[in-house]
Amino acid sequence: MEKNELNGSKQYWEETSKEYQLVTRISINDFHYGPLLPGDSTVNALPEKLNGLRCLELGAGAGQNSIYLASQGAKCLVTDISEEQLAHGKQMAEEAGLTLDFQQLDLDDINPSDLGQWDFIHSTWAFPFAENQKAVIEKCAKILSPGGRLHITTGHPVFAGEWIQLDDFEEGMFLSDYFEPPREVRFTEDEESFVRTRQYPLSTYINWLIEAGFKIERVLELKPLDLEFKSEDELLLSMPYDSTVWREMYPQIKKVPFVVTYIATLND
Repeated sequence: MEKNELNGSKQYWEETSKEYQLVTRISINDFHYGPLLPGDSTVNALPEKLNGLRCLELGAGAGQNSIYLASQGAKCLVTDISEEQLAHGKQMAEEAGLTLDFQQLDLDDINPSDLGQWDFIHSTWAFPFAENQKAVIEKCAKILSPGGRLHITTGHPVFAGEWIQLDDFEEGMFLSDYFEPPREVRFTEDEESFVRTRQYPLSTYINWLIEAGFKIERVLELKPLDLEFKSEDELLLSMPYDSTVWREMYPQIKKVPFVVTYIATLND
């Protein structure tokens, strides 16, 4: 990633973080995997024992997942490229009476010697913004304790396609190239700063993990909760991440997974 693009990416998140946190509901009472999806209280994929677990979150935004883990007794470091996002997280942690560490860090700038060892590394929808996702996985292997757990929730390559109307009653996904999915570009309102995402085939990610010394435990392609047949109270309890915009996308997300979660342990 060129320096001016990196600066633009940082500026993008600084400019958009307040609105993002304002319009998006992200609960600190459950661990989320993505928009409209069930939380871990339903999925049950987190490490069994959280109390005392040393946890590192990469590309955390405000770190709502880390705040949840801290509420369960975990020792957490929250990292993100945006100072604004981290400031929001610090305020939430303070209001919840929880102690977490916060550090500004871009995924592509991880230096394993600076971070020490961790029992659990997790990242939800941040890897698509990294320029060298394979290198980030390799660095995770260096800072994860033997037998430690890695959770990466990243963009599903199929959802990078374009929705098209098939007939009067049906729509479907058109993906021109599964092996090189189209990249999404997001601009700030003044179009001065932007970020780009990149998805990869599932086999690419799985092989990167294996090559870095990980054992694949689970691969999740979670379906959203049924918005049409659940009450609002039920949704608020079981769906830790949503917004008006995401709910408008429900007809698509219920057909094609928006994210994929790779769960792996580091070989001893």
